[in-house]
Amino acid sequence: NAAESGHRNLAPGRRSLRLALGAVFYMTLCCDALGDTGAAQGPTIAAGLDVGRVVVESALRLLKQYPTSRGGGPAVVVAIGNATESRGLIPAGEVESLQSPDAFVLRSRKNTSGHTVFACAGKTPRANGFAVFELLQHFGFAFLHPLKPVLPGALPRPLPELRVREEPRWEFRGTHYHTQHPLELTNLLNGYDVDGGHENRTKWADTLPDWEAFLDWLLAQKQNYIEWMLLGDLKVQTSREGRDGGFELSTERRVRLRILVQAVHDRGLEAGIDAPLTFQQQHALSLLPESTGQWHHDLAVVESRVNWLLGCGFDHLGTELGTTEFTRGHSAHDLVRMLNAVKAVLGPGRRLLVKNHCSAHQKAHGFSDPRPGHEGNELNFNYLNYYADPSIVAMPHTVQIYSLRDPAPTYGNNNFSDLRDWTRYLLQDGRPVVFYPETSYWVNYDISVPLFLAPVYIRSRVEDANDIDAMSSHQSALGQLNFESGWQWGYWLANAGQAAVAWKSHRRPSEVFERLFMFLDPKLRGEVVRLLCDFSEAQHDLLIGGAPGAPPAPGIGHGSVAGMAYLQGSEGLSDLAGLLSRHLGRGAPQPDRLRFSDLWHDSLLLPKRFLRWFAPAAMLWDKLFGRPENGPRHQWYRKHLRPLLARMNSTFAHLARRFAELQDIPETAEESLKDLSISSRLLSLRCTQVLNLYDHAAECGASIDEPQAGKEEWCGRRLMLARRALETARGLVPERESRYGLATGHNVRHPSYAWRAGNPTAYVYGYLWAVHDLFYWQRDQAIVERRISNPCIGNINDIIDLGLQGGGSRVAHGIRDALVGTLHNRFWQVGIAECMFVPEEEPLPLVGGIAEARATGAGATSTADDWQASGRFGSSTLAALEV
Repeated sequence: NAAESGHRNLAPGRRSLRLALGAVFYMTLCCDALGDTGAAQGPTIAAGLDVGRVVVESALRLLKQYPTSRGGGPAVVVAIGNATESRGLIPAGEVESLQSPDAFVLRSRKNTSGHTVFACAGKTPRANGFAVFELLQHFGFAFLHPLKPVLPGALPRPLPELRVREEPRWEFRGTHYHTQHPLELTNLLNGYDVDGGHENRTKWADTLPDWEAFLDWLLAQKQNYIEWMLLGDLKVQTSREGRDGGFELSTERRVRLRILVQAVHDRGLEAGIDAPLTFQQQHALSLLPESTGQWHHDLAVVESRVNWLLGCGFDHLGTELGTTEFTRGHSAHDLVRMLNAVKAVLGPGRRLLVKNHCSAHQKAHGFSDPRPGHEGNELNFNYLNYYADPSIVAMPHTVQIYSLRDPAPTYGNNNFSDLRDWTRYLLQDGRPVVFYPETSYWVNYDISVPLFLAPVYIRSRVEDANDIDAMSSHQSALGQLNFESGWQWGYWLANAGQAAVAWKSHRRPSEVFERLFMFLDPKLRGEVVRLLCDFSEAQHDLLIGGAPGAPPAPGIGHGSVAGMAYLQGSEGLSDLAGLLSRHLGRGAPQPDRLRFSDLWHDSLLLPKRFLRWFAPAAMLWDKLFGRPENGPRHQWYRKHLRPLLARMNSTFAHLARRFAELQDIPETAEESLKDLSISSRLLSLRCTQVLNLYDHAAECGASIDEPQAGKEEWCGRRLMLARRALETARGLVPERESRYGLATGHNVRHPSYAWRAGNPTAYVYGYLWAVHDLFYWQRDQAIVERRISNPCIGNINDIIDLGLQGGGSRVAHGIRDALVGTLHNRFWQVGIAECMFVPEEEPLPLVGGIAEARATGAGATSTADDWQASGRFGSSTLAALEV
């Protein structure tokens, strides 16, 4: 009967298994009765044979809990695809007239039998899925956090009257899930279980429910592509038989990747893998991990690895050009040949997408810039794929919160104007372009601090999308691939927002927020939308715009005038790299700032950094050459930075209070709005801490034991207020941690938020580890409380593991260990040595220094007696602090 009528009538209480359309299995699930009577049954689902099994299962799973008493019941009919009930409302000709394969139509009508029929019809099985999830959102569902969908208490009464026809803004709409970072799904997507092992496939599969929930979220967001990066084996663990003798290219890993990719295909989505050409950093699985210098041999390695990846079922391939984000490595000519070879293996049916990074100061020797007005200039190395096969997709890549038009003091830039100009040129030249922005950067910048920046991320995505559309006079952009690095602490909002922008044109952020919170009643929705818009404008003005018209701090880069530079976190290796970049004239990957130590002395690395390893020499240097209290940096702080920090403190405190004062929140919306409210509260508290720490650093002297005369009480209060902000914020973290939503529950050893839990990345901690005890806040507090000048304090990243291919060889690790032993031993301890290793124990900078761990039982909350015992303060400062 199903084959004859062209649909499956999945009435509640009925189970069947169909074999149709050439050996494709359709398992029909039923809406089981929730009681003894038919009144407890959910809506009727009628699905055509052009509807994927997973879409049907999702509709049944979500709707079966809505009987007549909750607005549903059998009289509500959801007809999907080419089901008879659907074709009665949406003729086949109307579906055929849709232009995009992702377009769909929704329509509703009450029939003569009194049933309300909702027809969902798309041009392809994937579009049918988009239509179903769009209908669910009109029913009051919301899909914001991938692991925590919003389920309405009842279907709306009256049921909505729908007449919807949607075509996508862009053809290509994807998410790059950055598995070089230790995220929720990093282990799973690389074939490892939650403990970092790969021996037991069943244990690996324990987190598959989180993957399937994420894929359903992608379908609900109308994304059609998911990409991630594979990581390679560590060199120190590789067997003598060679690199391909381990797990990275094993049959077992391919089986697991096929399972993951099949889950993507079951939803009609496409899967890609990011496989860099010669990337060395962060354990990347590169197509050419080590060159022999013999082209034919190297080409064979590349082709073999591409074919291995295709054997896993991937539809497309992404890649990157350099050995790191900042270095070229191979010659430009060889890389062009390599790109062409990879594209030839992929063939015409698969895309090769190449990242055009925003990093500066790299040139492609032998290749000229083709843009008018750039004649005679060497090409930016990041744009090299222009000279390869013209069908290769270029992906201009911006980072962090900045739009293409914003000041962007990062990666050696003052802004992204050159990248924007390059994007325009590619579009006008008829090249395929996929814009590649971000909604979280991670490391120590945003989500791991954590800073609630989702509103400004959405503002940038709206601005960039409209900007790119305006450039497309000859050819429109192919689409957008969004770089994401986590879901928690409100970043689900940014991820959902970018997807909304990729699907439909929005003139301003308010339209995106309206769309995302359509499940709220109009009054509450209006309040939330206005609040998020105010957040986005305030964050843009204060964190990006900063102090308008202010010059950079003396001897420091343009990032010093913007608020973002002061809220971001930092650790040993990034602080040292930032100082080196400042003095070498090369931009660091984050905005430079006026550091606390810049207010105590000149930040010269040489010779002073060496002198400071020895206390007597350092004291003499400061006496002779130290910066006085009324020096240019102090004057700059008082005139420009302090007013900015004060505005940030008051502005974000006011906005956070507005979140807390929202009223009449329905139970179904409590979790989403509470997450945003607490995240905004932490942003406010971070502003309070930073303001008070900078006040103390600037006004209370270079030595904690010699406070400025007459300022003892004022200085003590600054530290107390900073500490209070830190401790208040710490008190808000545990409840949010318990609601991360993972399938494995709140497992304290989960690799996404534990210290030295097993994960295949180059990091020994999860991306949320720093949030647990607010590590970056603690580090800043410790620096000011103890007047620490060593930039390497609180190092948590291994330079060898991060920077060398496969995490570095045994020889590289041995040389590093010997150097550390020479510089850091029981006879002397040279400060810079702390940047060369990561402690075994979990570091808490406010508890006895970097070497002491939480495992000792010491908490991060300290009293004045604790501080006196540690020798951090003189008696006069302690007396003021007690007040």
